Amino acid sequence: MRRFETISPKLAEFDVGIVALSKDTPQDAMLHRKRDKLSFQLLSDPKLEVLKDYGAEHHKAVEFSTGKFNIMGVPLALVPSFKSMAIPTTILVDEHGIIRWIDQSEDYRIRSDEDRVLTEVQRVFGEGA
Repeated sequence: MRRFETISPKLAEFDVGIVALSKDTPQDAMLHRKRDKLSFQLLSDPKLEVLKDYGAEHHKAVEFSTGKFNIMGVPLALVPSFKSMAIPTTILVDEHGIIRWIDQSEDYRIRSDEDRVLTEVQRVFGEGA
């Protein structure tokens, strides 16, 4: 998210604003926004309802919990389970609500490259576009 904060002045030159959507609860999103000093809107989608609509749900994330599984009375320290999470996705939407560009990786650890984002913003909203 900080990456988008740093390029927001360049995006503003094209009248492009930023809205972020995450699986965080509203309380966690507010803490994240304050912690990272984000100036843009950070929306919450804890049930992944909107993220699913955009195809940004990752089904293979592994979560580890403690003490929920016993073998012969001995609790295991880490128990893996699978959960859904958001795939980092950048979507460029024009003033009419039309999706003009999507950047999404198969690897949920990879985020959009700021140069690639700025190139697409220039292409879509630049002079003569």
